[in-house]
Amino acid sequence: MPAPDLTPQIPGEPLATITPLEPTTDPLDPAIEALEAMVPPLFAAKHNGGGRWKIWSTANDDWFSDFIAAGDGAKAQAEAEAERLNAGGDPLVLDPQRTSEPAPKAQATTGNHDATTLKQAVLTNDGWLCPEPKAKD
Repeated sequence: MPAPDLTPQIPGEPLATITPLEPTTDPLDPAIEALEAMVPPLFAAKHNGGGRWKIWSTANDDWFSDFIAAGDGAKAQAEAEAERLNAGGDPLVLDPQRTSEPAPKAQATTGNHDATTLKQAVLTNDGWLCPEPKAKD
């Protein structure tokens, strides 16, 4: 097979066959649509087991909102919620002030406990207070 005819080119000389591309601002340009299709969505519906679906953030792969769909049509509901969030909607937050969450437990102070009467270790503000063994006579 003979070699193809090659035309020598000088570096820096523009190619006569290539025309420079002009920037496009047409939103319906297929190249822009193809690029947008390649970008993954920010939120996705994921199966959580037991017929439950949750909304997950694909950026950090973590549970995103309080939305949980269960039962018949749960997948369709979760996918619709993910599409709504991807379109710019606000996340579902059932309790914005988190008033229904239990308050953090107050730790005991060392003064409230007698180490000789403890049956198990107790976490205090000063650290762990462990039971003392009984002194042998």
